[in-house]
Amino acid sequence: MEINELQMLWQQQNTHILENTRINKEVLKRILIMNPEKRINREKIKSLINLISPIALVIFIFIPNFHYRDTVIYITGLLMFVTVFFLIYYWQVTYFFLLRKVDFSATIVVIKKQIATMEKYKIKSTKLKYALMPIAILGIFGMLIQKPNFNKESIVLIVLIVAVFTASALVTFKISIKEQFRQLNKEINEVEKIEEE
Repeated sequence: MEINELQMLWQQQNTHILENTRINKEVLKRILIMNPEKRINREKIKSLINLISPIALVIFIFIPNFHYRDTVIYITGLLMFVTVFFLIYYWQVTYFFLLRKVDFSATIVVIKKQIATMEKYKIKSTKLKYALMPIAILGIFGMLIQKPNFNKESIVLIVLIVAVFTASALVTFKISIKEQFRQLNKEINEVEKIEEE
């Protein structure tokens, strides 16, 4: 064998090795992208349930038990509750459409931008939901209570509602949302490292 033949064989082997490496990276990338994809799909299902459940509650619980009273407290409470309900529902629909836009066939940079947009929107809308929730609760009290009556039991009830509401807000902001997106970003970063190699 001459040197030229050896060089040709070497180049062919080198080409095969490079092609195999490229294919292996692509397969590894697809395997690694499956976890974030599953996570987003679970989030889509949760979001869809969050879209359907308020409608079901209104149809099956609120409408059959609806008793209109012509009092200022009742009408004010109804307006407060309905306004907050529709705002929160609109934000939930927008979040669902942001989830649907995530395309894992796109480049990692595009996926990261989409996830960052989702994360910012989720945090912002959740903060607004928690800020508006006391208004909705006051609206519900306005619809249920015919005449304000403050006694020991009602004050204990209000304190318990505020305590549960505060604990829920703390858990949501400190653990739930940040952890959810931290895991997703970590998995996307692993895919990005493979892509860069």
